[in-house]
Amino acid sequence: MAIRGYNGPIYADGNSYNLPTQDLVDAFEAGDPRLAASILDIEAFVASQSETVTYTEGGGGHTGYYNNKYLKRKDELGLGDDDLTSPVNHKVIRYADVLLMAAEAHARKASPNEGLARQYLNEVRDRVDMPVVTASGTALVEAIYHERRVEFAGEGHRFFDLVRTGRAADAIEGFRPGTHELFPIPQAEIDLARAGWQQNPGYN
Repeated sequence: MAIRGYNGPIYADGNSYNLPTQDLVDAFEAGDPRLAASILDIEAFVASQSETVTYTEGGGGHTGYYNNKYLKRKDELGLGDDDLTSPVNHKVIRYADVLLMAAEAHARKASPNEGLARQYLNEVRDRVDMPVVTASGTALVEAIYHERRVEFAGEGHRFFDLVRTGRAADAIEGFRPGTHELFPIPQAEIDLARAGWQQNPGYN
């Protein structure tokens, strides 16, 4: 991913998609260093440069923000298929994910262990010098959900977190319960299977 029609330092031109929203930007707490690491405010960046920087709004819309974790940089140009290739490692799993999964499991199980849940949650927050969370009950669960959102911003977790916790219909415009929890199976795959595969519900 990149900034469409970009001409300036650091970043490279390319296709813009997976754009952060204002709602995501607002989810970060004051002083959270993950905001700048995760999201580029393009207008603030342009204003901060001594040289002229230009760009165009991509066909996928424009929010004023870009996913800074995966934006194509000039030093990546020349890599094979540099539109799809990056020296940034694809994250299969991160230790922060392990900690927050454990925190959520301890907070949501029938007999919660909130002490362990807070310990794991605060271990993630301590890495970026964010204040300790002391919440309990529903507030603790919500704090864990929030932490997952900002910690993994732009990494592809959000949709699946919303679906598995039953919050997708409230958070995603146009989400249809009973259908959009699953992706459609490509018709070509159904045809190749030749074994009576059925399309997922709601996509026929």
